[in-house]
Amino acid sequence: MSMKFDDERPEAYAWRMNIEACLGKLEADVAAIKLDIAFLKANSATKTDIAELKGELKAALAEAKSSIIIWVVGAIFVTQLLPSLLKLFVG
Repeated sequence: MSMKFDDERPEAYAWRMNIEACLGKLEADVAAIKLDIAFLKANSATKTDIAELKGELKAALAEAKSSIIIWVVGAIFVTQLLPSLLKLFVG
């Protein structure tokens, strides 16, 4: 029951005729994927970069915490001291 290639309908083997075009498109897609991967490898962060950034963030956070504590303690001190100073200067 096998059929010869020439006896098939043209739509049944049309893909065989366009295989070179399909391969060309696949090759272009693979080349684009290779470029994308190369770009990602060149511009992505390494473990060392992330560890360095983490250390910098920890230092900045510690500095921010100490600044907030100093401002709050200073504000409380001034609010407690201000009424006494006003009584001295006004009264």
